[in-house]
Amino acid sequence: MKRILITVSILISITAFGNDGRTIVNARLQSVTVYRSGAEMVHTASAMLKEGSNELVIDQLSSNIDVNSIQVKVSDGVTILGTEFGKNHLVGSVKTARVKLLEDSLEVLRKDLTKIDIGITTNTELQQVLKNNRDIKGSQTGVSVAELMKLMDYYKLKSDELQVELVQLQGKRGKLQESFDKLEGQIKEENNKNTSTTGQITLQLQVSDAGKYNFEVSYIALVASWNPFYDLRVDDIKNPIKLIYKANISQSTGIDWKQVKLSLSTATPNQSGTAPQLTPWFLGYVYPRNRMLMGSPGAAASMAVRNESLDEVVVIGYGASKAPKAKKLEDYVSVSDNTLNVTFDIDIPYDIPTNGKEQTAVLKTLQVPATYKHSAIPKLDKDAYIIADILDWQKLNLLPGNANVILEGTYTGKTFIDPNATNDTLSLTLGKDKRVAVKRDKLVDYSSVKFLGSNKLQKFTYEITVKNNKNVAISLDLKDQFPLTTNKDIEVELIDGGGSKVNNDTGLLNWLVTIAAGESKKFKFTYSIKYPKDKLVNVQ
Repeated sequence: MKRILITVSILISITAFGNDGRTIVNARLQSVTVYRSGAEMVHTASAMLKEGSNELVIDQLSSNIDVNSIQVKVSDGVTILGTEFGKNHLVGSVKTARVKLLEDSLEVLRKDLTKIDIGITTNTELQQVLKNNRDIKGSQTGVSVAELMKLMDYYKLKSDELQVELVQLQGKRGKLQESFDKLEGQIKEENNKNTSTTGQITLQLQVSDAGKYNFEVSYIALVASWNPFYDLRVDDIKNPIKLIYKANISQSTGIDWKQVKLSLSTATPNQSGTAPQLTPWFLGYVYPRNRMLMGSPGAAASMAVRNESLDEVVVIGYGASKAPKAKKLEDYVSVSDNTLNVTFDIDIPYDIPTNGKEQTAVLKTLQVPATYKHSAIPKLDKDAYIIADILDWQKLNLLPGNANVILEGTYTGKTFIDPNATNDTLSLTLGKDKRVAVKRDKLVDYSSVKFLGSNKLQKFTYEITVKNNKNVAISLDLKDQFPLTTNKDIEVELIDGGGSKVNNDTGLLNWLVTIAAGESKKFKFTYSIKYPKDKLVNVQ
């Protein structure tokens, strides 16, 4: 059946729809393409239409959409005369299993609170009865001292028992009320995630022949997104990195995505209805937001690697059409590398509820060759870090995202993958290596202070000791620095670079060395600073 694309003019309506002489059908969600922000949802619907004029309402669409993006495909023989988009506020909200469970727990607490309230009321009334009875007995004459003492003991004992029980009941009630309030808050939060309204389109149609006709409705939903993240698994520094490419998908469109064909795209949906025009293309510098996480171990120490617990990732269910146990989800993911974007198509039906919570999907697993080295800047951090250098990383179609690092079976923290880097090599920080000890000491015997006329001359000597406690040799990129000055009254001289590669423009000292298993090496450098003795300089 030939399909034609009808561009429709969308008018927003907040009027509740009636059912007088109209045909109402529910749309069936067929496929979803999730963008980094937003999602294109495609529905189908079928309706029996009479010859001539018809009014058709297609219900069960998302209510939170860009109305300008709506498109309708319809079979030959049907002409769309007018359209109207609105919201159906009369649809009943369906309670999720979680909400039902929370409400059941709330009902149990409500009954327990009622029982405690009854106990508190009973105790309070008994205390009042006891008090009243005591007052009556106290006003009677002719009561012996022995009888009065016995009554007083009785009243005191019962009063104490009732008061203790009342305090216990009130304490228990307070805890139950706290749990009750928390459950109520959680139920409210869950209900807020599940809309009680749906979107619907009312179509004014002219039909040539009576019969059954098929419709396809597509639009951009605004409250959906996916974000990439990664697992970097390194069994040892002799083997490639196992890079697991994942996606966190979430949506609050008001429509559960059940058994739909799902695609993830790195593109941004273009909502412009104006034909594009080329304008002059000016190049400029780009400074990625998280660039500081890549590169120096100092930055890695403060931000990239943290003591965080590794969340276990559970791949969501696929519904009725389950994959064979021998296969993983990624076996059903095909990758389309387009000119401006990459699309991941999941070839089995997928479920994502409309609760705003992130669902995890494994897109692909790659074996990535890498060259490993250790890096240390003991002036900033006493630890040595393992760095993986990756060549030809542009072929991996990576997006900026956080990555869990699992090194030799141990979670070592997080790093940030920055595919916007301009270097030929992508460097990833894999974490600290506690088996490589680094120490930096100022050698007092080699450092000195002298006064030369009106100037003060200070000499500094530092020694860095590196001990490789591993059973294999390591390649170490060791860095330190000497100060620079732009003040003509301050003179800096590097006396001994200790065999390092010296960059006089930046003051960087760099040693690229191999340290054998169990070996300890020392690196020493000396510099001097001369400045007026009546001034203070930020020397270290």
